[in-house]
Amino acid sequence: MKQNSEHAVSPVVGVMLMLVVTIIIAAVVSGFAGGLIKGQAKAPQATIQGKFSVTSGLQIIHAGGDAIPTSGIEISTTCGPTFGSNLELMTANVVNLSTVTNSAGTPVLYINPTTGMPDGYNITSFNPGDTLYVSIANCAPAILQPTVVALGGGSVYAFDGTHWTYSGQKGQYWGLNFVNPNNVGKQFYLDVHDKASGALISRSVVTITG
Repeated sequence: MKQNSEHAVSPVVGVMLMLVVTIIIAAVVSGFAGGLIKGQAKAPQATIQGKFSVTSGLQIIHAGGDAIPTSGIEISTTCGPTFGSNLELMTANVVNLSTVTNSAGTPVLYINPTTGMPDGYNITSFNPGDTLYVSIANCAPAILQPTVVALGGGSVYAFDGTHWTYSGQKGQYWGLNFVNPNNVGKQFYLDVHDKASGALISRSVVTITG
């Protein structure tokens, strides 16, 4: 008699359907992951160094690597361990790019004179070999380190054209200021972050000089 084998068709079809579904899911996941990878901005790779003098201010030096769009970076400073322990959070300050210039004195950030607000960039790229500057006048504690500027208590900062001085009752804050001549030899961190990814591009340990 002829044997009926139709009972074997159903499991085979089921296995084939499972394989098809698995392949489709794998393709969707792969495509989604590929889209995420393509959509992620790769942080620039660069070595940024810093120099600081209590009489001439801050230099930010692009020592090598990728050219960096100035609109895409955030530069910040933080007191290092030589100032004391556990100070990174309270002493972190973002450098205002309107106070940063090239060698010709042109500010990186353009401030619209009518609105007084940022309105584009005079310098669009920070390239290998370039040096940016923050003059000693723009290194005033209230500008460069607003998180540790002394307020009240008769606090007075004065600039004689070369040096900053402080008088008042809050000397502990003055002790954290880079422009304080007593801090020559101490070190702070100069960090450059990529705005798009939040990644740290470079960290430089800067020794304060006279």
